[in-house]
Amino acid sequence: MQDEDQEVDPLRLAGLPFFRGMPQWALVRIAQAATVLFFPVGHVLLRQYDRATTVFVMLSGVVQILIRVGSDDLLVGTLRGEGQLLGWSTFRPTDRYTASVRCEEPTVVVRVSATVFDELFDQDPEFSYATLSRVAVSVAERYELARELLCARPRRGPVGENSR
Repeated sequence: MQDEDQEVDPLRLAGLPFFRGMPQWALVRIAQAATVLFFPVGHVLLRQYDRATTVFVMLSGVVQILIRVGSDDLLVGTLRGEGQLLGWSTFRPTDRYTASVRCEEPTVVVRVSATVFDELFDQDPEFSYATLSRVAVSVAERYELARELLCARPRRGPVGENSR
């Protein structure tokens, strides 16, 4: 892992899907606290069950989302490229990561401490609601990706429908 010496530009953040539409004052605060990190192939960025203290947003690369099942890691998704949110578990009350994330290719991320979001949430409830809505969209997309990967034939209707 290598830290990037350059500062994170709020305009760069504003162009990433997760940050798009956030107020300028929030982007400036997030950028002040953010760090750009480079990770090599095979690096484990997040470990399932570890305390969730950091949010990452991908700038480039490919990562695997893995869930521990027994003694095996089950691949439940692969995320590619700019704008992918990693570490959304920091926004959960239990504050434990729900999956591990491993770099499949060299990967560049923006790292932001969860405490920055906590401060911003305390400062502006509207910002909190909008951010958590973004997180919910990301989580829903992640579950859909996992479902498609795990199911040989994606379900087309409600659970139990046409199950015979």
